Amino acid sequence: MDKTILVIGASGGIGSQVAKDLINEGYTVIGTYSRISINNPDYKSIHVDLLSKDSIQNLVNEIKSTNTNLYAVINCADIIEYEDKGIEEDIKIWQRTMAINLTSNYILAKYFQDTIEQHGRFIMISSTDAMFGGSITASYSASKAGVNSLAKSLSLLFKDKKISVNAIAPGWVKTKMNDNIGKDFIKKVEDLNPLNRIAEPQDISNLISFLLK
Repeated sequence: MDKTILVIGASGGIGSQVAKDLINEGYTVIGTYSRISINNPDYKSIHVDLLSKDSIQNLVNEIKSTNTNLYAVINCADIIEYEDKGIEEDIKIWQRTMAINLTSNYILAKYFQDTIEQHGRFIMISSTDAMFGGSITASYSASKAGVNSLAKSLSLLFKDKKISVNAIAPGWVKTKMNDNIGKDFIKKVEDLNPLNRIAEPQDISNLISFLLK
C-alpha cells in the first residue's frame, strides 16, 4: 500500500495505537511527539510543539522537503487540565487547551492543504464533553465543541480535492491521561456505559481505520 499518513501525537495512548495499527495495515506512517519521544524503528518520528506555530511550520517544511504527499493527517494529540485553580491560572489553561486541542487542527489543515492527496483524509479527535460541558473542564469542552464545528468548515475548505473530514467523539478512554482520575470514578463511568466499560485506544483506532477506507 503506497499511502503515507501523518499521525500527530503518536506517542500518546490513542496515537501510539493508531500508528501501530496503520503500520500493520500497510501504510507508511510519520508520527509526531511532544514531550515523550518515540522509540519505534517502524516509522519516522518528528518532534512538534502544537503550542508553537513555528514548530508546526517546521514539521510542514520537513515533510514537504522530501516531496511526500500525504494520504491523511490524523491529529490524536490533546490535553485536559482541570480548572478552578484561580482566575489567572484558569485563563492560562484555557489558552493552552484551545491552542493544542483546536487551533492546531486549523493550522495543520491550512499548512497541509496542498500536501494531502486528492480524496485524502483529515481526522480529528473530539469528545462527548463537547455536548455536555463541564464545571472545571470548560476549556476542554469548548475546544472539542470547536473541533466539531471546524470539521464542517474544513469539509468546505477541502471540497475541491474531495478530502473527507471527520471528528471522532469518544467518551472516557483508558489512557495514561486518565490515570489520576481514580478507580472509583472510572467504575461509576463504566456502570453508566451500556458496554459496562470505558473505551480502549483500540476502539478509536478501529474507527480511524474504517474512515481511511
